Amino acid sequence: MAIAATCGLATPAQAGPLDGKSYIVEISSSQSSSGYAEYLLPPLLAELARSRMRPAKGPGADVVVNIVTESDVGQWMGSGEDREWIHTVQITIGISPESYVIPLDGTPVFGIRARLLTPNPDREDELNCLTRLAARTAIRKYQPEGIFATDGSSCLRR
Repeated sequence: MAIAATCGLATPAQAGPLDGKSYIVEISSSQSSSGYAEYLLPPLLAELARSRMRPAKGPGADVVVNIVTESDVGQWMGSGEDREWIHTVQITIGISPESYVIPLDGTPVFGIRARLLTPNPDREDELNCLTRLAARTAIRKYQPEGIFATDGSSCLRR
């Protein structure tokens, strides 16, 4: 390693707990039937492809990756001329052992929830960014259990 460092060569990144693990992606039937999965899957699959995980071949996988989406009807925020109708959009990317039965509400064993306050809850670019942010963070910070939040404000577009 000392030779590699002195020659300016990059040293290999430290192995993570998900490196080499196989995965499958689970989408809820409502996400699939509504067409929402068409917006959720591309950014998720892009981040999974960049990871050191691999798609499962055949039945069975080490982990199941799922997406839980939440949004509200919005509320007024601010005052005076700065008053604006703001929506909260949340994307949770979950990573669970394949043996875990994901409940109907989608709660994973481990997940990262990216949260964004936005005046427009239907922006595809913000949804894409939130999904990628949550997926990238979940892969990088994976641990056996817990749901953790990350700030999605970097995904806000005006």
